[in-house]
Amino acid sequence: LDSSARGACARMDALLAAYDSSDDDERIGGVGVGGGGDEEERPRPAKRARDDGTNVDAGATDGSGRVRAFPHVDGNFATHVYVPLALSRSAEWSRTRAELGDVLARIAARVPGLRPIGDHGKMGDAATATSSFVVPDGDLHVSLSHTFPIRAARRDGLFAALRRALSASLTSSWVARVGPSLDVLVNANRTTTFLALRVDDDADGSVPGDGNTRGSFAGAYSAVDAVLTRGGYPRFHDDPRPHASVAYAPGDVEAELVEAIKLCHDANVGDGGLGGIARVRCSRVVCKVSGAPGVTVWARAEG
Repeated sequence: LDSSARGACARMDALLAAYDSSDDDERIGGVGVGGGGDEEERPRPAKRARDDGTNVDAGATDGSGRVRAFPHVDGNFATHVYVPLALSRSAEWSRTRAELGDVLARIAARVPGLRPIGDHGKMGDAATATSSFVVPDGDLHVSLSHTFPIRAARRDGLFAALRRALSASLTSSWVARVGPSLDVLVNANRTTTFLALRVDDDADGSVPGDGNTRGSFAGAYSAVDAVLTRGGYPRFHDDPRPHASVAYAPGDVEAELVEAIKLCHDANVGDGGLGGIARVRCSRVVCKVSGAPGVTVWARAEG
């Protein structure tokens, strides 16, 4: 693996190891600034897998005080399915990343606990936040599942089932539009708040195939949900809205983040987020099991 790939793998492992550090675990709140937000959902109980593969309700807290979606159980591996956003290949990302760093620095000045995804150290000192907020230079991702536990013996079966379902559902790659709006999301137990770039299928993108066969986030969500439901794993949200998390803060700071974004918008600093967007072609779906590189379970040509 090159240094960029190793860095991305390490960041994903850090998210999976904490179980709750990703926006992909149960979320209930959602506020979209500059557009309609998610409707509030009832909290759903966290899950863990028994040795026989069935799921039971559970809850636990890790050593850092962050509440895990499920407790650590020897032999279980945290697992997550997602679409990589290869933004490093986008000509627009360099500008968008710089704009995003400036906006996040302004927000962090008002919400000192804010820190980049993948950074679990102390961040967001109000005295220094406006000087810089480093957005990770690796690629972002759109989640297709919650983080859920799996036994080692079931991994290959899950990979095979995902490959079959995704191949039947997605026959081509597609173009996604990343930004400019920011969404505020809160996990189910309201222990972590996330700041995410809104992601949409780009209707103007040039994609092989006609409208009935092109790939889409909706098709990917449907295929992955079907596999996980059959396997006894938790389904994703009933009405998933694609997003790519870029920062998070411990605790429930939804109101503070929404207010900070609105102040940026009122000050004419981007669309409550960015001045522009980045487009990227979605050509892979990855299943990441903690402790190992992500496994590509679907791929199509990018051009």
